[in-house]
Amino acid sequence: MPALTPSPDLGQLRRQAKELVRAARGGDAAALARLGETLAPPRLCDAQRALAREAGLRSWPELVRYVEARRADLTARRRLWLSWALEPDARGHRLAIRMLTDDPDLVAADPWIACAAGDADAVSHILARQPEFASRRGNHQLTPLAVTVRSRLIHAGRKDGLIETARRLLAAGADPNARWIDPDWPENPLPVLYAAAGVTHDPEMTALLLAAGADPDDGESLYHATESRSTDCARALLDAGARITGTNAVARALDFDNLAMLDLLLTRGADATAPAGGPADADQNLLRHALDRGRSLAHLRALIDAGANPRAVADDGASVADRARQLGRTDVLDHLGGLGIAPAATEGAAGIVASFVAACTRGDAAAAGEIRRSAPDIVSRLSANEVRLLPELAGLGAGAAVRVMLAEGWPIEARAAEWDATALNTAMFKGDAAMAALLLDAGANWRAQHGFGDNVLGTLAFSSRSQGISDPAPRDWAGCAATLLAHGIPRQAFEGRRYAPEVDAVLDRG
Repeated sequence: MPALTPSPDLGQLRRQAKELVRAARGGDAAALARLGETLAPPRLCDAQRALAREAGLRSWPELVRYVEARRADLTARRRLWLSWALEPDARGHRLAIRMLTDDPDLVAADPWIACAAGDADAVSHILARQPEFASRRGNHQLTPLAVTVRSRLIHAGRKDGLIETARRLLAAGADPNARWIDPDWPENPLPVLYAAAGVTHDPEMTALLLAAGADPDDGESLYHATESRSTDCARALLDAGARITGTNAVARALDFDNLAMLDLLLTRGADATAPAGGPADADQNLLRHALDRGRSLAHLRALIDAGANPRAVADDGASVADRARQLGRTDVLDHLGGLGIAPAATEGAAGIVASFVAACTRGDAAAAGEIRRSAPDIVSRLSANEVRLLPELAGLGAGAAVRVMLAEGWPIEARAAEWDATALNTAMFKGDAAMAALLLDAGANWRAQHGFGDNVLGTLAFSSRSQGISDPAPRDWAGCAATLLAHGIPRQAFEGRRYAPEVDAVLDRG
């Protein structure tokens, strides 16, 4: 790994980038080789990216962030390092590992860093001098064990050290049931086990804590364990006695396309007739929730086989079959038809609207066009629930349906019930570049504010750095950024926000 000087100078690096691009533009072979493949003529951003690469970092913004941290005072450096180790952004994990290499004295200077770095020997030396350290409380009521278990470096090559550090802290008397405060949710202290089973999703750390007496029935761990692609942590919790009832774990599992997780919960006694909960008033039963989340017919069949009522009616008066028709789910309608269940019959004007909606959402352009020609004002007769189908289906990646809806005049700025989001925002939240392009081509307003007070660039910043984005989600954040740039959103409009590394790379080139 290339080394920077102990106190790297950002001004000097900027000058080096300018000198490099000038040399490359002048045809200097060595400079051109350093830049690699670039557009002609070479740009300053190409030189900046080359310097970052030579320093062992992935982008110029990452190099700037690292240099600023290296030049900070020790207190600020400690704070930054811990934030990198504990945050979900993989870019921070890389910087944390790099700083341990370039500045090994950090571990000696701070026992909390020793915990998050998984330096078990350093922690043992601290415990030998200060046995009470095992139970000490730091910022946000974090204990040394909580910091160790929360460390995202478990997925960045430090797993063995972190497991051993946790083992030694437990042997020294650390409480496996201690709780800490997430500043975003100060009213809800979080258990250490949640960090292992529901944040890092590491089965070995989860097993270690359970063996040490962590309570598997803590109200958090099982719910968040269902966010993992692997069932290992959820299975370990259930094996240790975690109860499913009252956790909303089944509804959370249905947020993801993970049939194995749903099957695990159902075979362990989950109640398929329980309410789904959730922010939308109509999310009253698990079958409705599964439909709204775009889950497969196999998911719905598993719920029905486990006792879910296929005739259930939600708060908005729509049955499971009614909702399947609204969403264009012909596969579900066929299955329900085999059970003798059909959508509610509609006649007259209401029947025409229902037929139009069904044609649009199943992507049947010919049928939708025929109905609209016979009833030119049909779009103005849509209910509020029907209008919001556009952003809902955009968030589910239903390209054929959205294309027909737009062609038939559906309001492009319609808002979804959840977070008051337009279709462009729901597509961006899922990282769906193709859907975003379709909507932008149709005139979607990228400046439209959603319920959290920001526009689609804020949505991109948040979702690209987030874990737990529900399926279906292409998660093509780089493609989304490129799509926005290609549709004329100015580069400077993106400034002032933090994005995932792959988005930064696109903006760096753009």
